[in-house]
Parts: sequence; C-alpha cells; structure tokens
Amino acid sequence: MTTKSIFLSVLLIFSTTILFSSCKSNKMANLTENEKLARVWMLTDLNLNDGNNFSKEDFVKAGAKLDLTKLKEITTDLEGKRIAQGSAFMGCNTIFFTISTNDKANSGNTINFSQVGMTRKACQENMELETRFSKNLSDMIEYQLDGHFLTLSSVDGKRMKFVAQDWD
Repeated sequence: MTTKSIFLSVLLIFSTTILFSSCKSNKMANLTENEKLARVWMLTDLNLNDGNNFSKEDFVKAGAKLDLTKLKEITTDLEGKRIAQGSAFMGCNTIFFTISTNDKANSGNTINFSQVGMTRKACQENMELETRFSKNLSDMIEYQLDGHFLTLSSVDGKRMKFVAQDWD
C-alpha cells in the first residue's frame, strides 16, 4: 500500500466514525421525554425525610429497580389521559402501577404514579425497603432527567434517585 492509499483509508474510517456518531447524537436529541424515561432505572438513593435511610449497598443487594420501558407503548384511556404500565422490584415482590407523564414541550416534568399494587410473597429480606418504596411512589409528582440519571420528587421534599441500568 502506498502512503496515499493509507492516508485515504484512515480518512475514510475517520469520516465514517464522525458521521455515525453525529447520527446517534441527533437521534438522542430528538427523543421525546417519554422515550428518554422509557428505561430500566436502578435505585441509588431513597430520601423519604423520615430519618430511616438505606445505603446504596442495600439497593444493589436487593436489585432495586424501576421499569419504565412500557412508556414507549403509551396509550390514551377513555378520558383522554396518556398512560402506560410500569413495574418495580425491591428484592421480593413485583410492584406494578399505572404511569402518566406530560409529554408536551414546555409543559413541565410532571409524572403520576397511580393504581400501585404488588404481588404478595412473604420474604425475610427487603420488606421494609419494598413497603416504603411502594407507599411513597404515588407521592412522586415531578421528575428530572440529567443524562443517565433520574430523580423523582414529591411536594414535601421526598426524593428517589436512579441511574439508567444500561449506563456503563
């Protein structure tokens, strides 16, 4: 191979890499809020303002996660409300709920968790985490997305923080 052909090969590879990376960046920028939320989120912090806090190790051990992937399949109910189903797992039972968000631009980051229920397995571990999470989930009315991080918050200052499961 000549120097010229090596240079052209490197230039071609470099140009192709830039082209594909810019397409991916534009794709992420064009996602709706629901599409950005539609992931599995791993719980990293649970601040319920009651003095009983769990450690990050407790969440990892429990496999604590919030599954919002069905927001990709959001539907409209009979009243015109845009809803989807979601689930969570805090180490024992599956928690399920209906979720709705405001997917319109410039209308705020509101979120609503309703019809919260769960399976009824009796476990020796993680019951306190599960009970406190499910009891407070419907209080979360606002979300904040910051890259691969999600924070849910309530009017009275309670917070649940997550990191995207697919984030390295």
